[in-house]
Amino acid sequence: MKTTITEALAEIATIDKRLVKKPAEMLPYVARAEQLKDPFAKTGGSEKYLAEQRQSFGDLLVRKINLRASIARANSETMIIIGKLEMSVADWLVWKRECYDKQVDMLHGLLTSVQRARQNAQQSGATLVRVAEPTKPTDVIVCLDEQQLIEEIDSVEEMYGRLDGLLSLKNATTTIEV
Repeated sequence: MKTTITEALAEIATIDKRLVKKPAEMLPYVARAEQLKDPFAKTGGSEKYLAEQRQSFGDLLVRKINLRASIARANSETMIIIGKLEMSVADWLVWKRECYDKQVDMLHGLLTSVQRARQNAQQSGATLVRVAEPTKPTDVIVCLDEQQLIEEIDSVEEMYGRLDGLLSLKNATTTIEV
């Protein structure tokens, strides 16, 4: 059966809700006093009901696994290009979840360090200079280009923003076989 990744993700969300509800629905029928009537007597009894529900629970788990596996296969084969970077959807998802924050934090940390160095230099009467510029003994040498850092931060943040749109588009248009 073919479906889009967006539809598969929606189905996974529905399955997750059912996986939470199903055990709670079974619990009242696990045990009962002998004198109480079996509410499922006409359809084979509570034992049959519980067996069917457990089977249904297992089927939901298998369906979820199959959907996730199909999505993973498609994500490893589908490419996205942002700027000069081309990676699979799977790789972009790793970048988004595990690398973006670290990259932006590192760049902001470097920028803050340059700004602090400028403040300290100004307070002490020194001059902030780039490495290639001639220096006096009192000058503070900065080994990074502040403007370049700002541009890099903007570029990474723009890439992140574009990625969200492209992932939504790919999820809506990429079909998988489940």
